[in-house]
Amino acid sequence: MITNSEHVFSPACTLQKWLASLLLFFIVSVPAALAEEWNFGGHLKYFISHTQYDDDNIFSQAGTSAPTDQTLNLRLKAKKRWESKWDVNIHYELGAYHSDSIETARDFGALPTLAGFGIPNDDARLFDLTDVFVDEGKNVAYQRLDRASVGYTESNYVIRFGRQAVSWGNGLVFQPMDIFNPFSPTAIDKEYKTGDDMAYMQNLFDSGDDLQTVFIPRRDITTGDLEADVSSLAVKYHTVLGDLDMDLLASRHFGDNLLGFGFSANWEGAVIRGDLLNAWNEDGSALSGIFGINYAWVWGGHNITGYVEYYRNGYGIDDGNYSPAALAAKPELVSRIARGEIFTLGQDYLTGGLTVELTPLWLFNPLLINNLNDGSWLTQWIVNYDWLQNLALLVGANIPFGEKGTEYGGIPSTTPGVYIGGGHSVYMQLAYYF
Repeated sequence: MITNSEHVFSPACTLQKWLASLLLFFIVSVPAALAEEWNFGGHLKYFISHTQYDDDNIFSQAGTSAPTDQTLNLRLKAKKRWESKWDVNIHYELGAYHSDSIETARDFGALPTLAGFGIPNDDARLFDLTDVFVDEGKNVAYQRLDRASVGYTESNYVIRFGRQAVSWGNGLVFQPMDIFNPFSPTAIDKEYKTGDDMAYMQNLFDSGDDLQTVFIPRRDITTGDLEADVSSLAVKYHTVLGDLDMDLLASRHFGDNLLGFGFSANWEGAVIRGDLLNAWNEDGSALSGIFGINYAWVWGGHNITGYVEYYRNGYGIDDGNYSPAALAAKPELVSRIARGEIFTLGQDYLTGGLTVELTPLWLFNPLLINNLNDGSWLTQWIVNYDWLQNLALLVGANIPFGEKGTEYGGIPSTTPGVYIGGGHSVYMQLAYYF
C-alpha cells in the first residue's frame, strides 16, 4: 500500500511542499510586472472510465465486474528565462482518484498500480518530491513536482539539471529506444511524460548534428541508497545525411549495456522509420526494434494520416504461453514490465492506425494492435474534439479480441479458470487549459 509515512529522502519532500506553496503563491498573487517575466500556465483534466469484465476475470472474482474509475489532475506550470541563457521550469501536479478498481485491487492485496493506474512514487528517484496524502478505500490523492529544473544555454550547447523528461526513438506506438518512462502503446493522454531527476546536456555542432547525454542516478528501493546498477548513463548522436535522419545510442541502463540505431527517411511520398536496440548483460542479450511507414492523403475532402508498424519485443514470449510458471521463467521481461519500460508479453506485434480530420475541430484516431504470436487483438477508438478555445473533449473505447489464455483475451491467473485482463472499457476526458 502506498502511504505517506515512509520517504526515501524526507527533507526533499519538505522542499517539495515549500516549492509547491511558493508556486501557488506566485500564480495567485504575483503583480502584473512580475507576471510579464514569468510564463504561467497549466491544465485541469477530469477523466472517467467504465470497464466490463467477464465473470471469470480476477476483478469479477474479487469484487466488481463493472468498475467505474474517476481521475482529476491539476498541473500548474511556471517558466522563466533571463539573460537569454538561464531558465527555470517548474510543474506542480495534484492528482486524485475515486476508483472502484483501486478498492478491488486492495481487496486481493494488489497495489493500485496493478489496477492500471500510474500513481507515481519517487522511491527510486534521487529526490522524493511526491506526497501521497490520501490512500484508503476507493480514494488516492497525491501532490508532486513533476518538473523542477534549471538550465543554461549557449550557442553550441545546453545543460539542464533537475526533474525533467527526455524522449527518444522513432516509433509511434511502441518505443524500444525510448528507455526513460516511455508511454504505454494504449496510453490515452500522452501530453506529459513522468519526469526523472537527471543531468542533461546537448552539444550542437556546426554540421547540424547533435549529441545528447543523460545521467539519471537512482536509488535501490529496498535500501534507499544510490546504486550504479539501477542508474542510467546514455548518449545519443543524431545526424542528417540528405533525406536520412539517423540516431546512434549507447547506454548503461539498470545494469544492462545498450546499443541502438534509429532512422527515418522520405520514400515515395511516405516516411519510413525504424529503431533497433540490442541489450546485453552477463545473462545474455535481447534485440528489440520497430519498423514502420507513414503516409498522408486526402480522401473525401478529409485529411488522413495512416501508419503501419511492426514491433519486436526481444524479451517477449513467442509461443503464447502466459501462465504464471511461464512468466516466472522470464524475469527479464517481468522486471521491465514492472518498471514501465515494456508493456507487452508477446514477441511480435503488428499495429496500424489512422488520424482522420473529420472537421478542423474533430479528429478520429483508431488503433489496432495484433499479437502475432497468439492471434489476439486490442482495438482503440478515440475521438478528440476542440470544444472551445481552451477546452478539449476526448471520448473513446478499448475493445480487446482473443481467446482465453491469450494476451488480450485474458491471461491465466494463479487460480485455475480465472483470468487477468481482457476487459472492455469506455472513457471520457475533459481538459481545460489556462
